Amino acid sequence: MKYEIYTRPRSIILLFLLLALIAPSHIIANDRVVTIDEPWWVISGSNYYYALTHRDFSNTIYDYHPAVTTTWVVTAGMLSYFPQYRAYGQGYFDVRKPHFEEFLRENGKEALTLVRNSRLFQSLIILGMALTAFFFLQFLVGQTSAFLAIALFMTAPYFLGHARLLNHEGMLSVFVLVSFLGMQVYLNKGRKWTYLLVSGAAFGLAQLTKSSSIVVAGLVGLMLFVTLFKRDEKSIGRKTLEAGKVFALWLISAALVYVILWPGMWVAPDKMLAGVYGNAFSYAFQGARLEVVVEEVQSSGPSLVLTLRELAGYVRGWAALSTPVTWTGFALAVFMIASKDKERLPAPVKSTLVYLMLLGGLFILLFSVARGRNSLHYILSSYVCFDVVAGIGWGYALLRVRERLGGWKHVYAPALMIGVLTLIQIGSGIPHAPYYFTYHNPIINGVGTSGYGEGYDQAADYLMQKTNAHGLRAYVYNGMGTFSYFFEGETLVFKRVHLLDDSFLEISAELRSSDYLVMYSAVRTNHPETGKMFAVLEEYTEPEKIIFIKGLEYFRVYRVADFPESMYAALEGMQR
Repeated sequence: MKYEIYTRPRSIILLFLLLALIAPSHIIANDRVVTIDEPWWVISGSNYYYALTHRDFSNTIYDYHPAVTTTWVVTAGMLSYFPQYRAYGQGYFDVRKPHFEEFLRENGKEALTLVRNSRLFQSLIILGMALTAFFFLQFLVGQTSAFLAIALFMTAPYFLGHARLLNHEGMLSVFVLVSFLGMQVYLNKGRKWTYLLVSGAAFGLAQLTKSSSIVVAGLVGLMLFVTLFKRDEKSIGRKTLEAGKVFALWLISAALVYVILWPGMWVAPDKMLAGVYGNAFSYAFQGARLEVVVEEVQSSGPSLVLTLRELAGYVRGWAALSTPVTWTGFALAVFMIASKDKERLPAPVKSTLVYLMLLGGLFILLFSVARGRNSLHYILSSYVCFDVVAGIGWGYALLRVRERLGGWKHVYAPALMIGVLTLIQIGSGIPHAPYYFTYHNPIINGVGTSGYGEGYDQAADYLMQKTNAHGLRAYVYNGMGTFSYFFEGETLVFKRVHLLDDSFLEISAELRSSDYLVMYSAVRTNHPETGKMFAVLEEYTEPEKIIFIKGLEYFRVYRVADFPESMYAALEGMQR
């Protein structure tokens, strides 16, 4: 039994079936959660749109990511919802303040609708990249395995949870995957220039999303280096020259996409590149942006012990946030690599698996060494690579079973098993909807991610049931966007910095001017400074409502009218 022979009609049918299978999870109810990072990018994207329409191209950089793809997505959302935004002369909004949302409401618009539209455009990009990945992957591992691989990664709960948000990681991971697969197909299946150019363009998009995707360039360099050792009639010199030309064309196509899609590069390329790569390296190794550390750089330098500790943490995180389907498929893929059966497993299949594992490992290693930030979703590209590996592993197992059991040669049997596996993968995330990123593997003790913004919609819905809800003023911990997008009354943001600075006089004054206090108890562990506030509240009053999600306490809602004067005195006495 050999891997399937590619047929175009079957490929087209599978493309439509794959789209029908993966699209609903990415589109349905895409506006029920706003995370703590998203308001930043909603405002940044709106500022980007304003800069474009006023030809202020040098003002199109906001961070080291550089997140240009995300700001384009929000620009598309703005064009579909509020194109007149460019004409009011309001200028640029501070991403840390709620004035942007106030401006929208003054003009009869809601930020949540902008989020919904922007996410829809982002989902269309991710779905398009997934179908492109299937197109490439089928040439390498066969149509059955390719279908299953793309279906599993696109419906994996942790990936799905982030791909539905405006947070870069979902788009980054599919750009990275397409860039690798395009190059792999180019090197192994005919060397068509289209594949090479698509690979380079995808790398350009990945770089426009986050600078951490630079690891793809290293992998592509390795892939081209390996080609030098393949036996053929060409001399080593000629093969080296050809590899250099391929790498140069790949980089040129990436650079063209990078420049064409980022107007800032048209007018101030030095500013753009310094802002992206200077801040990226500074933030990775120092934990701060370049302008903060240039005056006094005091890096402790890389530490092997700390790096290994970070690496182990990322591996544990992957295991905890991946499904049993992924675990099993990954193990099957490891067995495939160890197999010596060249007829069943031609060289492109094994090399695809090895490179995918290496690519996923490179992202883990990058963030283990660069310890400026260590959130698990920064290695979402690793999750995608390993899910694709798992899908190929399952595809191999299905082909082996079909070979051993004669009746399984019928087309419907493998299709049934693919459907069952995909439905299990989808079913793993459904209990966590719409907060898919809180998924946790049931085999491992523990709970999923908490404190990223999940549940704020429920707290807002609770207050919206109140009489005269539109006239209420809620004082909400980290409530900008996460809560305010869902609440039609007035939201006063309880800033975390007030607790870090012990600014209890200001907290007391803002409490007195509010009708309700909403505290995010889900972050008590990660934000230990909130313990000061909770200690006072627990001593002097009781919450009107406690909101639980899957048995865990997430919110406490207090009616400010119930607070005794002695509580304010206690708070004010804690002022630094």
